[in-house]
Amino acid sequence: MRPDPKRAIPVPRLGLAVLALALAASLPACGGQADAHGPGDGKTGKGKGKGKGKGKGKGDWKKGGGEPEEEVALTVPVTTLAPSEIRRYYRTSGTLKARRTADVVALQAGIITALEVEEGDEIKEGDRVARLDGRSFQLQASLDRLTAKNARQELERLEAIGRSAIAQEEIDRQRFALESALASSKVSRHQVALTEVRAPFSGTVTARHVDIGNLASTATPLVTLADLSALDLELHLPENEASSVTPGAPVEIELLDGATFVADVLRRAPVVDAMTGTVKFTIRTESYPRAAVPGAFARARVLVDTREAAPSLPRTAVFDLEGKPHVYVVTDGKARRRPVELGLQGEERYEIKAGVAPEDPVIVDARDGIAEGMPVTPVPEGQAPTKPEKREDAAADKAG
Repeated sequence: MRPDPKRAIPVPRLGLAVLALALAASLPACGGQADAHGPGDGKTGKGKGKGKGKGKGKGDWKKGGGEPEEEVALTVPVTTLAPSEIRRYYRTSGTLKARRTADVVALQAGIITALEVEEGDEIKEGDRVARLDGRSFQLQASLDRLTAKNARQELERLEAIGRSAIAQEEIDRQRFALESALASSKVSRHQVALTEVRAPFSGTVTARHVDIGNLASTATPLVTLADLSALDLELHLPENEASSVTPGAPVEIELLDGATFVADVLRRAPVVDAMTGTVKFTIRTESYPRAAVPGAFARARVLVDTREAAPSLPRTAVFDLEGKPHVYVVTDGKARRRPVELGLQGEERYEIKAGVAPEDPVIVDARDGIAEGMPVTPVPEGQAPTKPEKREDAAADKAG
């Protein structure tokens, strides 16, 4: 029977071993190259010497010859306690408002015959805003004026005749009639004047609510008028923060587009809101950017406390450890943690009351990978720190 060429011919395990030995013998000797245990002899390829060096301690690196490498110090900027002004701010937000706003209404009902302002118009106090149909009031005023004229002429006639022919009571009665007619005429003239609606103060028309031909009543706003000579901002501060804010204190305001301006505290509410535990402050400014308009959202930064020439450190130098503030002080080339007592905490610097001496070099940025006992090289603040790098094996450098 002929063997099937498609079937694999099994190879005995002994044959595989012989094949492996043959392949190993055919490979060239690796003379002149170091193996994993040491340098070769150049002939047989056998290694001489064993590297059993072990690094000791965290941060040590191993050398090829087994000797521990010296730790590389991290270059860090340091600073010392420095007297500086520290300010603490309270941040909140609100909506800008005009200095005053009014819905201008008619003081008597009437059909609107003319509107003389539009949105965006700037008008002065007393300028005419709208005119109502006042023909009936004008006719009544003419009638009352005529009645008063006739009453005066009649009184003059009776007084000319004299008391000898006319009783005093008749003269007095006519005098009272004249005074009544004059009063009616005055009321009529006032009603005619009310057909012209005028601005109660100088400002800008921010909205128009009616059209010509509409019926204006005492409950119908014709236009909305805003005094934009100043802008107000109402802020609500917590009771404990409000105690140190006084009228006239500066407040920094920022709009959504990034524009900023400064306002002053105008007044403080005399009570604390029992529901929220806050105090209302009104902020006012007369100088503001174009984007600052009534209704705009604004962020405010209120100065609540300040210290003059307080011993302080940068905020980045302080870190929390188990709920207590600490700093890193360079001692004998090592970074050492030290607890400190803080005073006023500003946005950029912290007041240091205790824990650090004036001459102690404090690491400026405690977040830059600093650890207790780490070797560091201090440099004056302002010089960029460098990261430690693992040095190459000295024995390898010599071999190269």
